[in-house]
Amino acid sequence: MYRLLLNSVLLVEREMEIPFVSGNTDYQQYLAWLAEGNTPDPYIAPPPPIPATVTRFQALAVLAAGGYLPTIRTYIATLGEDDITRLAWENATDWERSSPTLNALATMLGLTDTQVDDLFIAASNISA
Repeated sequence: MYRLLLNSVLLVEREMEIPFVSGNTDYQQYLAWLAEGNTPDPYIAPPPPIPATVTRFQALAVLAAGGYLPTIRTYIATLGEDDITRLAWENATDWERSSPTLNALATMLGLTDTQVDDLFIAASNISA
């Protein structure tokens, strides 16, 4: 069984990448396999990288789009003026994915790590 890659093919059972080079015997075997009427598994693009940091604007925009801002603003209003979470919310210019404050807010919202990763990916695609 073979799977297409971006610029080569993968022999799945041996986890061996085969370049599209006519002189390569493994590639010749692949071509013979195709000639027998077989079809390789389609190419699966790797997931996008999770950004380590997004800007404040990007974070606010994605949170607004997801409907999270009212809940966060209500929660922040309950915190004292010197609370570290409130200070970070009100003053951070960049938001780091590894931030304990950000992860505490995500927990408060009931978001999984995957959901937060997805929000960071979406935020990184927003421009002012």
